[in-house]
Amino acid sequence: MATNSIPLAAFAVLLVSPVFGQQTDPPTFAPAFYAFENGVNFGSAENDAKTLHELGYAGISQTFSGGEKLAERVAAFDKLGLKVLSVYLNVGDTPIAQELVKPLANRDAMIEITVRTITPKTVEAVRQTAEMASKLKIRVALYPHHGNAIATMPQAMEMIAQVNHPNLGVMFNLCHFLKNEKAEDLELVLEKAGPRLFAVSTCGATLGGQSWGDLIKPLDEGDFPQRRLLLALKKMNFKGPVGLQCYGVRGDKRTNLGKSLAAWNTILAEL
Repeated sequence: MATNSIPLAAFAVLLVSPVFGQQTDPPTFAPAFYAFENGVNFGSAENDAKTLHELGYAGISQTFSGGEKLAERVAAFDKLGLKVLSVYLNVGDTPIAQELVKPLANRDAMIEITVRTITPKTVEAVRQTAEMASKLKIRVALYPHHGNAIATMPQAMEMIAQVNHPNLGVMFNLCHFLKNEKAEDLELVLEKAGPRLFAVSTCGATLGGQSWGDLIKPLDEGDFPQRRLLLALKKMNFKGPVGLQCYGVRGDKRTNLGKSLAAWNTILAEL
């Protein structure tokens, strides 16, 4: 006799299938959070790693030393399961030397590059840097910096178009964005960066401020709505890292880092 019945085992499988309405949790938005080296100096790479490990950071970013000193820092952080995310360098007429960044090879790391001046050789120097780094599996992110030839997100995107290399992206830096661009354009510049947005840095900031003291504070200070930035990143499915800018922040470094991490965790929980 013909039947349309479903075997019990198959029916049990179908009942727990999403087809029958089972809800699955959306992916968690929790970017890895790093502290810039300019807010972490505790006397040695070992002490830096120990402090950030105790506080709960993913590691350190925007380190200033390359070569052997960078390798020593990587080794110190490795011991505690933390990461050295990036090294901070400038590109002018000549590309970055491989020896400076090789300790970051095959570590899902980045070179953050500023472009202080632009000459006829700059575009090719940036292209060669991106190509060199791609062979080491290191990404290259332009770092728009106030006062430089590349100071804004649109200028960075223009350079990316000129260089035309898949390993070149941009890092959005809240303090420099607020210094040079319009706060109301935040979502627009992030959207235009799209998949070329390799990383982000943030900090507490006062809207309308002009001094670095107003634009760079611990994350729990200032009136810039941090939730707005993170919500914009969440909506665009941003998967990259976020760094804490600490330049010129006064007070006890460990206390400031602890306050900022607590604020970070609170904001993420609210999202």
